[in-house]
Amino acid sequence: MLLNSRQIIPMSQNDAESASLRSGIAELNSNTIRLITQAEELVEESKQLSERIKSFENRSSKSKRTSTANY
Repeated sequence: MLLNSRQIIPMSQNDAESASLRSGIAELNSNTIRLITQAEELVEESKQLSERIKSFENRSSKSKRTSTANY
């Protein structure tokens, strides 16, 4: 048995609570890993989109300079 500030808890109940907490922690760890992986993928996609936008901007500014030079 384990003494609690309020009551005496049978060890088997304590074991069950511990197992439940361990299971919850394992699930949280798994979810955290999944979220980190998704965040890394989003960062990479963001970098790629940023590069594409810069490429479009560069093309746009080149074509504006070319059309301005023709006047």
